[in-house]
Amino acid sequence: MTRYQLHIAAQHTSLTQAAQPAHSMPTGWQSALPVDSHTLLPTAAGLEMAIMQVEDAISASWPQRLALDTVYSSDAELRQLATLCGLPDTASCRLERQMVESLFSRLANAVEGGLASGLPSTQAAMGSLLILRELLHHLDIASITLLEPDA
Repeated sequence: MTRYQLHIAAQHTSLTQAAQPAHSMPTGWQSALPVDSHTLLPTAAGLEMAIMQVEDAISASWPQRLALDTVYSSDAELRQLATLCGLPDTASCRLERQMVESLFSRLANAVEGGLASGLPSTQAAMGSLLILRELLHHLDIASITLLEPDA
């Protein structure tokens, strides 16, 4: 079974298979989601634009759905998202697509003026949430398994 490793950096996102060249897109957490420096929230229009730009980048970088049960990552921002979804901070945990969608819905609600609690606390985590949500949906990935950083 081929194992995919996901890494969301500031300016690019990559999915790597063992012994294969990395497939990446030129969109990372910093470039994906511009946020207000005071609230750390995007505007509603900014969020919609960011969604469209990430979708376009995914389509250009991965023209076919991968249909995977899971991908793996040791990104600290993704571990923060798992904690916000209620998963324990253990050596390995699995973040399901629906959990990511629920957390993203909380972000969208906050952008529209709703309660802003339980959201990512950094631009890196917020941009990573957007990219992860779109990757899971558009590439048909059911979950992400989070590993310790040195795993």
